This record gives sequence, C-alpha cells and structure tokens, in this order.
Amino acid sequence: MFDDVRRSVENALTNKSGGLLTESEKEYSIRILVAPSNVTELGEIAIGKNNRDGRPIRLGDIASLKEGASIIRGSGAIDGKQGVILRIIRQPDAQTITVTDEINATFNSLKSSLPDGVELHPNLFRQENFIRAGLGNVEDALRDGTILVIIVLIIFLMNVRTTLITLTAIPLSILATAIVFKEFGFSVNVMTLGGIAVAVGELVDDAIVDVENIFRRLRLWIADGKKEEREQIVLSASKEVRNSIVYATILVAVVFLPIFFMPDIEGRLLVALGSAYLVSLIASMVVSLTVTPVLSALLLNDKSLRGHEKETKIVQKIKQIITPWIHWCIGHVKVIASVTAVAFFLTVGMYIFVGKEGIPPFNEGSMVAMVYLPPGTALSTTNDYIVRLEKALLQIPGIRQVSNIAGRAPADPHGGSPNSSEVQIALKSGFEGERDRIMKDIQTVLDRFGNADFSLGQPITHRVEMLLSGVRAPIVVKVFGDDPVSMERAAAQVVTELKKQKGIENPRIQQNTVVPEFRIYVDRNRLAEYGLSSGEVANDLEMGLMGDRLGQVRLGPASVDVVARYDAESKGTMESLRDLTLPFMGAESLGSVGDIRIEGGRNSQDHEGGKRVLVVSANYQGTDVVGAVGNAKASLESQKLPVGVTLSFEGNYKSQKESSRRLALVFVAGILMIFGVLYHAFRSVPVALLVMTNIPTVLIGGMIGVWLTGGSVNLAHMVGFISLAGIVSRNGIMLIGRALTLVQKEGLPFIPETIVRATLDRVVPVLMTSLVTALALVPLLISGGDPGKEMLHPLAVVIFGGLISSTIISLFLTPALFYRFGKRSALPTHDSTPSGF
Repeated sequence: MFDDVRRSVENALTNKSGGLLTESEKEYSIRILVAPSNVTELGEIAIGKNNRDGRPIRLGDIASLKEGASIIRGSGAIDGKQGVILRIIRQPDAQTITVTDEINATFNSLKSSLPDGVELHPNLFRQENFIRAGLGNVEDALRDGTILVIIVLIIFLMNVRTTLITLTAIPLSILATAIVFKEFGFSVNVMTLGGIAVAVGELVDDAIVDVENIFRRLRLWIADGKKEEREQIVLSASKEVRNSIVYATILVAVVFLPIFFMPDIEGRLLVALGSAYLVSLIASMVVSLTVTPVLSALLLNDKSLRGHEKETKIVQKIKQIITPWIHWCIGHVKVIASVTAVAFFLTVGMYIFVGKEGIPPFNEGSMVAMVYLPPGTALSTTNDYIVRLEKALLQIPGIRQVSNIAGRAPADPHGGSPNSSEVQIALKSGFEGERDRIMKDIQTVLDRFGNADFSLGQPITHRVEMLLSGVRAPIVVKVFGDDPVSMERAAAQVVTELKKQKGIENPRIQQNTVVPEFRIYVDRNRLAEYGLSSGEVANDLEMGLMGDRLGQVRLGPASVDVVARYDAESKGTMESLRDLTLPFMGAESLGSVGDIRIEGGRNSQDHEGGKRVLVVSANYQGTDVVGAVGNAKASLESQKLPVGVTLSFEGNYKSQKESSRRLALVFVAGILMIFGVLYHAFRSVPVALLVMTNIPTVLIGGMIGVWLTGGSVNLAHMVGFISLAGIVSRNGIMLIGRALTLVQKEGLPFIPETIVRATLDRVVPVLMTSLVTALALVPLLISGGDPGKEMLHPLAVVIFGGLISSTIISLFLTPALFYRFGKRSALPTHDSTPSGF
C-alpha cells in the first residue's frame, strides 16, 4: 500500500537528533544523518522486505525517480510573450515610494547579469505611479489655491502689511500640522494633503476676521483723533471678535468629529482627510489668537495706515449695492423667506432624484480585465486565447503594455483555475485623462472576442471591491439556497433584470456549472476479498493520481520537493485508468474492482454562512449604481423566486446604502452639537436657531454644483454637505453676534438701521472668508478626474457651491429673520451675548 511507501520515505528524508553526549569533560551533540543527498541515495531507501526470499525492497525497485517540474497550473505572459510575473507586497508599516525605489535599485543591479534573451519589465503595475501622480496634483492644487487666496486678500484689503499678516496663518498652520503628524506617527499621503488643500482657504478665515476688525478699528481710531493708545485699540479689536473665531472653529470641529467613527474603507479615507483638515484649522485658530494680534500691533503703525483712512473702493461699492437690498429684505421678510424655502425644497427634490454612488472611482493609470473561459478549458487553450486578446488590446491608442496571469501559481492566494486569467493593462503617460474612452475601447474588444465572461476594472478598485463583497466587481448579487438548480434559475432571473438597467455591463453568473468528469465507483465486495477497505484504496488512488508531497531533499543549495504519484501514462485515458494495477491485488486492475464512467459534476460550490451561494456580478459605467441596482432589486422582489432561494444585494450598492445611513446619523449628530455650541455661545434658543438658518441654504448651491458636474451624489459630496454645516454657521455668528453687541453692549435701539449697520460691519469678513474658502477650491474643481482629486473634487464642488449660495442668502435673509424674530433675545435686559462678537 502507498501508506507503507509514504511512512518509509518520510522517515528517511529528515535527519534526526540523538540528544547530547558528555565525554572527557566535553559535551557533544548527536546527529543521526539519514537524509539522502542525491537521487541515487533516494532510490536506495528501503521500504520493506520480500516475503519470499527476505531481500530488501528499495524505493528504486518499485518506482522510477526523476527530477522534473511540478504540474503546471498557471502561466504568465507580457505583451504576448511568455514570462514570469512577480508580485511584491510591502509590509503594512512600509512606505510604498521608499520600497519601490529600493526595488528599482535592485532591478537595475540585476540587468547586467541577466541571461541573453531575458528582459526585465519592472513597470507592469506600480502603485507608486498612482501615488506620485496624486501627490503631484494635490500639491499643485494647494499651491494654486494659496495664490488665489492672496489675490482675494489684496483686492479687499489693498494693504501689503495686512495681507502679509493674514497670510502668515497658512505656513504656520501647515507647519503646526506637520509637527503634530510627525509626533503622532501619521503619514503624509494624498488624503492628508487633500485635507490641507480643502482647508487652505479656511486657514486664513480666522486671521481675516481678526485683521479686518483691527484694521477697521484703527481707521476709526484715526478718524476719532487717536485718543487712545494704538496697541490698546489692536487688543480691543482682537477681543471684539475672539469669541466669533473660537466658536466658528469649534462648530467645524464638532461637525467633523463623528466622521472619525466611520468604519470600513470609508472611515479609513475620511479619517486621514479629516485629521489633516481639523488639525490645520485648529492651528490656524491658535495663530489668529496669538500671532495675528502681535503682528498687527508691530506692523500696523501710523505710517502703514497713511492713505488707508477710508475703506477700499471695492468695499465701498459692495456696501453701497447691498444696503438698500438689506433694508428691503427686512421689510419683506416673508417674501425672501418664501423664495429661499421654495429654492431649498426644489433642491431637496433634486437630491432625492439624482443618482447615488459610493466611493468615487479612482483614476489609477492602469486597468485589469478578469477573463473567464468555460470551466474545464485547458491552460494551453486559455493561454492561446489571452495571447490573441493581448495583441488586440495593444492596438488601442493609449495602452502601453499588457500582461496576464493565467490559472494559479503555487501558493498564490489570488490565483484562479486554468480557465481564468487576470489581464493587467498599463496606460501610456499622459493618457490618464482618457480613462473612460480607453475603458470603452477595451470593452469593445472584449465583446468582439466573446466565448468568455469578463469583468473590467482597475487594480486598486478591484481590491476595494474584494474587501466589500469578496468579489472583483462593483455590482454583486448573492443567491443563497439549498438546491443548485433552483439557485441557477434565480441567478438567471437576476441577470435578466440587470441587463435591463442602463449602465450595467457584463452581468455574469459565477461559473458553478456541470462539467464532465471521470467518476470511479469501487466494488466494496471485490475489495473485501483482498482484505482491503474502500477508504484505503481511495487514499492510494488519490496519492497516486494527484501526487503526494512526502517531504524535501537537499540537492546542492536547493531544497527540492519529493512527490510520489503514478506516471503520466497511468491516467492518460479512460482505458489506462481501467488497466491501472493496484498494490497487493496481484494482477487485478482498477477496472476489475470498480466502474469508471464519464458523468457530469459541478466544477465548484461556494458556501457563505453555512449556506450554498451562487454569485451574480456585473460592471457599471454610469452615475447611478444605486438607482440601477435598486430598480433591478424592486423588479425581482415583485417576481416569484424558486422556493428556498434568497437574494443579497452587495458590492457598491450595499456600501453606498450603509454609508448614506451612517453619514445621515453623523449629520444629525453634527446638527445637535452645533445647536449645543450655539446655545452655549448665546444662551438663547431663538438666536441659536436663527444662526442655524444658514445651514439649509448650502443645499441650494451644493446641489446645483452636483448637477453641473455629473448629476450624481457620492460619498465625498455628502461629506462636503456635512462640513458646510459648520463652515456656514460662522456667517450667522458674525452677523447676529455683531447685532447683539450693538444693541446689548453699545446701547443702540433695535431698529432696522441697527441691523443694517451690524450687517455692514461684518460684510467684509463674511465675504472675504467665504471667497477665500471657495476660490481656494477652484484648483480642485478643475480636472476633477485626475489622480489624487477623485475624493477632493466632489467635496470641493459641494463646498464651493454651498458657500456661494449660503453667503449670498445669509447677507439678506439672516438680518431679516433676526429683525423679525430676534427682538426679545436682543433686549439689553436679556444680555444673551458675551463679549467677543
């Protein structure tokens, strides 16, 4: 029996230890050396005795020993030529760019020693390319955004020193963020840089409020004859807006705080972005409360103020234009409130009916096509098919290189069966912006080839999809049941419905089908005549037909597997299987003790949660994956599925649904925290609610921006709306806080003129903070599909549009609503406003 061979060989392949021996005051280790060092010695291993003459039976007597390759179940090719594909995975704490540079250095040193005819292609797929492109694009956006901030400051302030004082907030805040990141071990990546890029306009907001108020008070000080010390005016002016600065920053922070508790991939992305965003904003607040007043006291002297006794012409013009409109809105509060409400509800309807997506698609600079030929296709046939496919793909403009891995390499956790192949497609430099066109061209080629199932995507995106559903596809429907036939019928219904939906491509059923196979049925009674059990024979056949690894033998510097199996001719045909002679059965063949038939059997059967599962997957090219899958789901729910079959809709659909639910909870939590902060600031429920009237107006501009840039809402858009809730509350704090100060602290009457004056006192910081925040995002609005901007572009779209609509509306709606509903809270006896507004 094979068991005897296995035990004898396994025991003889490993040297043993005999412990220790002490002699003449010295200690010796004992090693028992039995392992063979070459093929000849391997053949001399004794496996038993001949019962007739007592002579030993050696391994070489009953088997032929050959050095050869293991059974090939996979292969690789590059641009249609045979090759070896090497996957290199970095350690979790290693930096991708650093590791890639070291690998490149190693490859360069290898080139001179390569044999003739061997080529090295180190750039089939490198995550470094995507990272470098993303970092470069975000760095450019950060630079260009800073330039736009400078232009806005110059236009409004028209003073070099005030502009320089305000701008110091940017480098100091970024430096402080870098120090915090270094201390806590955070890495600088596309998302952290993106958080700073989104915040770059907001980094000067606090400094703008401080400097503008100081500058305004110094102009009044000059007009009043300089009756007080200049330093005292600077200190008083800074204190006047200090609470406004602190509370505005707190509002942004509390809105973002719940995002840090988001799980899964969305949480990982948002935590990186949110960390940089919040740390830089808090740093800018500290700068505005400390450095900005000091620099103002030092640099804004009499000489620097000469010629700036009056406001700039652009500021005067703005105030001249908006003053009559503010008066009109105060007198017609119902009209402006109604118009705003109508606009808000229209955009709510727009939000409900636009498409919904999950994480925005990345632009990775490379693509991957999974190819599945019919089950049972031989590896050689798969290779021939893929070589032809590669040559066709290389004809598409923009494709630089094509490589593939067919089947499974030994110990490859990502491999597949010989009928499948993973085709990597690398794009030429400069063609990243044509991703959609290239994907359509690839899809056309795949459709033309036919006779296979395809799944087209991108390498990193496929990894994300695997984490979401265990399947490399954006759309996944899992069919659960007990009966494979019923499950197949239900899967066919799913495919039919998916094909009806716009944007869904290549719906396919997992290749869980009936394929022909040789089946061996043993005759237990015949085996019993020889004293053998069916299990023993089955084990022997498994070992002989599949091969059994017995151990390893050292041949020079290499360790080589020792595998026992029948020779290739023994299982070449059905007849050779029937003629196979079994040990200890004399001349009896397998055919005499068993029946060998060709029958149908399933090529695979997956299980999940203890249940059979059949997967239906599909690609998607469009802007409303949730709507498309939702329509198919609704249609299937109205149909009668086979008994015992259930469906689970997963992939991007499930991810987006769960993300939307979580972000809705985050938004509600943020709104409640905003109300708590505002109530703490003003000690008045009506005032807190009036400040919060700015929040719904962000939806108007935000949704217009979404509609203009594609018409679907994704995860990044929703995060933008959440962050706006904190950002726009600053305007309400400044406007209402100033009105309360004039009434409660300075004793002015609660009349329209006082409300108008309060608005005009704060119109410059309101417009400047909103403009610098919005315009700093313009670089992220341009070329939104570039690497690195995938998450930042939709975020910037919403913040840009929402800020514009909220700022314009707040300048007219907030004063009107405050005059209509805020009189009781503004009475001096109420004194709801602490100093600092």
